[in-house]
Amino acid sequence: MTAAHRPFRVLESLCATGKETDAKKEDRLIVTDDFAAVIDGATSSGPIGDRPGGIVAAEAVEQTVGDLPPNATVREFVDRATASIAAAIGDWPDETRMRPSAVAAVWSRARGEVWRVGDCHVRIDGRDYPGGKEIDRIGYEFRCAVIRARLRLGMTSLENERRISTMEQPFRPLVLAQHAFLNLDSDDPLAYGALAGTFVPDRFIEVFPAADASEVVLASDGFLSPPATLAEGLAEIARIRENDPLMVEQVMGSRPFMPGRDYFDDTTYLRIAVG
Repeated sequence: MTAAHRPFRVLESLCATGKETDAKKEDRLIVTDDFAAVIDGATSSGPIGDRPGGIVAAEAVEQTVGDLPPNATVREFVDRATASIAAAIGDWPDETRMRPSAVAAVWSRARGEVWRVGDCHVRIDGRDYPGGKEIDRIGYEFRCAVIRARLRLGMTSLENERRISTMEQPFRPLVLAQHAFLNLDSDDPLAYGALAGTFVPDRFIEVFPAADASEVVLASDGFLSPPATLAEGLAEIARIRENDPLMVEQVMGSRPFMPGRDYFDDTTYLRIAVG
């Protein structure tokens, strides 16, 4: 039986948000007859009119996946998604502002592959491929150091820090300028890839073989790792929420758990059985 004809089914899925309403959710999850994808729009994206840029980019990638021909290659997907975002953005005259962007992990039934651009998590038959990038690691380490120092000196409190939004975190200056390294075809360790309406160099496109895989997990970075099951992933989130709600002691996080919220970020998970 070829990869194209292997049956598959969704075992479990989730697409939730740590924001105040689902209308602000920048993650997307899509499953078609031939593809399954988790998409994460960037919160730091510049807006398009009155719409958050992360939502605009995520919707463009979602539409791309929905329209892909079954035998599309990873390069076709990336280039089509890039063109779709570029069309949604239109003219972008100020390159000092971050373009709307998104990252994605996509399973291709016909190709028997998982494709990734950016920092989504992937797990294939028990083998983990966690997402992440160096520029985020630097920003998160700095955030944690600043908040821990402020707490020790009594300059802030747990309650106050839990109410500080993502874009007001200590790493704000870096986040506002990090797109200088976006899709930069260089060996600079700060360079990173994303779907943003500009050409994505091959070095930022990952392909994981999955032709013989029996189980595939795709997840956004609202999870700390690619969990084997949804229950395990949610349990890990709950443990951190209870013991380290600012995400500065047990983990290095991008933001706190806002009071009363179950998640610290948009949180998307998909587990499929193949064959």
